[in-house]
Amino acid sequence: MVNKPLISVNNIFVIAFIIVIGFVIISLLLRNNSVSLMYFGDIYSPVIDLLVVLTLFYATIRSFRYGRRVQIAWLFITLAFSFYAVGDILWAILELGFHQTPFPSVADVFYLTFYPLFALGIYYLPRFSFTRKEMLKIFLDMGIIVITVGIIFWTFLIIPTFSNPENSFANIVSVISIIGDFLLFFVLIRLLNSNFDENMGPVLLLSMSILVMIVTDSIYAFQTIQGTYILGGLLDTGWILSFVLVGLAAFLQASNEKIDLKRFSYLIIWIQKSNLISYLPFIWVLIAFALLVWANDNFVYPNLEFIELGVGFIIFLVIIRQIITLNENKNLLVVAEKEIKSRKIAENAARESEIYYRTIFENTGTAISLIEEDMTISRVNSEAERIIGFSKEEIEGKKKWTEFVVKEDLKRIKGYYALRNDPVAHPTEYETKVRDKAGNIKDILVTIVNIPGTQKQLASILDITKRKIADNKIKSSLKEKNNLLQEIHHRVKNNMQIISSLLNLQIKYVDEEEAVNVLKESQNRIKSMAMIHEKLYMSDDLAHINFVDYIQSLVKNLFYSYNVENTNIKPIFEVEDVTLNMETAVPCGLIISELVSNSLKYAFPNERKGEIYVSLKTVDDKYELIIRENGIGLPEELDFNNLETLGLLLVNNLTEQIDGELTINRSPGTEFKIKFKELEYNERIIKY
Repeated sequence: MVNKPLISVNNIFVIAFIIVIGFVIISLLLRNNSVSLMYFGDIYSPVIDLLVVLTLFYATIRSFRYGRRVQIAWLFITLAFSFYAVGDILWAILELGFHQTPFPSVADVFYLTFYPLFALGIYYLPRFSFTRKEMLKIFLDMGIIVITVGIIFWTFLIIPTFSNPENSFANIVSVISIIGDFLLFFVLIRLLNSNFDENMGPVLLLSMSILVMIVTDSIYAFQTIQGTYILGGLLDTGWILSFVLVGLAAFLQASNEKIDLKRFSYLIIWIQKSNLISYLPFIWVLIAFALLVWANDNFVYPNLEFIELGVGFIIFLVIIRQIITLNENKNLLVVAEKEIKSRKIAENAARESEIYYRTIFENTGTAISLIEEDMTISRVNSEAERIIGFSKEEIEGKKKWTEFVVKEDLKRIKGYYALRNDPVAHPTEYETKVRDKAGNIKDILVTIVNIPGTQKQLASILDITKRKIADNKIKSSLKEKNNLLQEIHHRVKNNMQIISSLLNLQIKYVDEEEAVNVLKESQNRIKSMAMIHEKLYMSDDLAHINFVDYIQSLVKNLFYSYNVENTNIKPIFEVEDVTLNMETAVPCGLIISELVSNSLKYAFPNERKGEIYVSLKTVDDKYELIIRENGIGLPEELDFNNLETLGLLLVNNLTEQIDGELTINRSPGTEFKIKFKELEYNERIIKY
């Protein structure tokens, strides 16, 4: 992992500013003391050089993450500035130590070596990938600019330098330096026409450094010709600034931080809109032509001929570039025509879709509204106008959906909206109440969906006020009917209870045992049916009865009726949680009553101990009712198909009534097993 630099980018820019401003201030303070100014310039520059070289080495080491090519580029730049630093050190030694004139000297060898190394580093730094046509245009633009600058250098620097006959070696060194600047200008143009995927900060700083160095070198060459150059003066600030910019570029290259160039985006946009780059070749042609006019009045014939040749070649390059541009424009025109045609087709299709959309939106028969991210209603149809009572002009873009919801539902609706991005938790349909323009409260059913790719929602609204009123009436009517049914069951139970009481009174006036038994049996049968009506009266389900409680209550009542509560006969229950409708429950209750009664009367004579087992279970798709006693059992001679006793005859008939299958097991005791299905409930239809 790459370590974070010790100094932040902001702090390094502050240090760079202090270095440059400090040099300017000290130069101004020492401007009247040439000796001190010389010492200051010869010492200050090598110190800055060495700091920049150290930063460049740091950048070279850390550039491995950008690839080998980038690292090699920074290595060349590091070597270039190392040679320049050696040149500055030798200059200082010759001037301060040996009191010799440092120009020309061995220091110039290192200065001149600096230019090709720096140019190689800049050349390897960018990624230059364009189409062939784009590359041709770039090279033509570069050629126009470079030739123009070359003519300027030739006119104002090289020719005046060679015109000075005092020191031919110094003239050669000066010309080579000018050519070095010309070389840097060439790679600068190439750098500005290159592609960069990332880390644009160092490239911009290097470009600024090259431009500052070329300008400074050019002024230095001109002042040298005129004999006005002052060592350590303000001109040296240009070299200091150039070195500082390179140091900043190196630091940014090594740092993980990046310069935020968004603040300059408006400038880039303005340059793109103004199409300034396309006019640059013409601007340079005008510069070259102006130079030709000026040279015609100031130069002798050979120099003028050279300038004319250069200007002619520039014009030739401009013509070629314009031919390429015209060809491109022709192709662009064809593409534009196709694009316009396809756009017209798309616009017509969009217009047609818009018509379809508006027709569907307005005539769907349902109120529809488009809800924005802040819950503002941006569009409604005419049906929504009718429900809410407000016009489109009063709603669209002016009112929020929550303004119509009643206060009681407001928190719930806002909660739904907060969950709009959760497809699981957010309901797609809900009911609420809204208040219309007249203040009337209406019940509505809202079906809401999210519009993909946006935070908007489309709500389909259905006025269900009349339906809710009808539902409430139906619920009220149903409740009344349920109450009526409960009352009927209650009254039937009471009437049967009265009949049972009458039979009980009748028993007291009958002496014959057989008559008493008949009355008791009738009383028990009535009680079994009355208990069913009692259970239904007390139940929420008026059509079904729970047989767990019913069987236990029925058997205990029979034990009480035959005065066997505290005897040795024990009831055993094994009843599942079974519910039966009245069609099945009444016959089953009578069957249980008859069989348990018979067991209590005949199965345990002479206070015999025993058990009466009652079971009701679900077996496969049927119910299985078992009543078993371990007493003396039925007589062997009893023919169940030819019965004379009312109780067993009644059991047989009731079994047939519920479509059951009766089987009897006589050993030990007696077991009655009945398998049956629940009968379908027959609706009672009263005809008037």
